Amino acid sequence: MCEQRSQYDGVPVPKVIDFGVAKAVQQRLTEKTMFTQFGQVIGTLEYMSPEQAELNQLDVDTRADVYALGAVLYELLAGTTPLEAKRLRAASFAEVLRVIREDEPARPSHRLSSTEQLASISTQRSADPANLSQLIDGDLDWIVMKSIEKNRNRRYETPSSFAADLERYLKGDAIEARPPTAQ
Repeated sequence: MCEQRSQYDGVPVPKVIDFGVAKAVQQRLTEKTMFTQFGQVIGTLEYMSPEQAELNQLDVDTRADVYALGAVLYELLAGTTPLEAKRLRAASFAEVLRVIREDEPARPSHRLSSTEQLASISTQRSADPANLSQLIDGDLDWIVMKSIEKNRNRRYETPSSFAADLERYLKGDAIEARPPTAQ
């Protein structure tokens, strides 16, 4: 993922340049297009959905984009990605893929409350460190956790449905995301 900061009406705004990874799987598209082999893992590990960490990648759909968007929102709220980059970079490639597929990240409010960078994150957000985790705890946690759910069938189906739940949160309406229940 590549991010660039731009100005819009004099206000800095983030600009995502290469959110997704295009993948040619049937044939060469031009003489300069590389063929992507099945079993190749492509993407930025910190934002990669569990289904992208499978070696066959046959089941990747828009819910992988939802996962990546959720990872971005997680990072905006907690100051780090759901699966910490430092941990991923220290592990073997096979372990990284296992972590992406299996390890459940802490809710953003919990990660934020336990970070050593809480003071600097709070300063960046013009918030009181004592209250910042509480602001995220609850609905924002559940929206993020639904978007980065390991089981893609429990994730938002489209980026639009993810955005609609965020809009409901911002309007003070009831959200669709809920904490997991015993089944």
